[in-house]
Amino acid sequence: MFTKTVFHSGTAAAAAARFRARGIRGGFTLVEILAVVVILGIASAIVIPQIGTRDDMRVKAAARTLIADLIYAQNLAISTGQVVYVRFDVAGNSYSVLTNPLNSKAKKGDPVEHPITQSDYVTKFGSSSRGWEQVKIKSAVMNGVDTNFRPEFTVGFDEIGSPHVWCYDLDQRNDLNDGTVILQAGQFTNTITISPATGEILVN
Repeated sequence: MFTKTVFHSGTAAAAAARFRARGIRGGFTLVEILAVVVILGIASAIVIPQIGTRDDMRVKAAARTLIADLIYAQNLAISTGQVVYVRFDVAGNSYSVLTNPLNSKAKKGDPVEHPITQSDYVTKFGSSSRGWEQVKIKSAVMNGVDTNFRPEFTVGFDEIGSPHVWCYDLDQRNDLNDGTVILQAGQFTNTITISPATGEILVN
């Protein structure tokens, strides 16, 4: 004897719908999306300001700026065929991009025009510089091959990008033997090194 089974289409459809509802979700609800947005907002409000005030990141950013300016001076010298100098003022916590150090004794050279600000190419750290209030030039030492050019504070690049030092006392230049600039923020430092002959710029 056979048992007759009768399927009711309405009941089967409802069961299938319940199965799909339990097994597959169509997407996020509005409440879930809003919760994620709120969490991200809280995280950004707390974490990002703390990251921005870290001294190690500040000194790294300052080092990148200095490297970019040294490379700019080097490329400008190559493209124009004239010597371009970067003069460091440790006491003033700044450095300037210059040409012709003999032509302007008051400014230690003719200032190069900054391509963006259209003003004298001077970069300053310290309390008057927004974002770099804690950054300072700890030291800037440029040594020539000749011991009479040690220590100096101005490095120049010639028409082939090769570095040398400038001595304001002697009004002469000499091939670079070694050059280092140390930037500091809090307990963190970055040392920028200028290689002799090639003018390669390294940071550590």
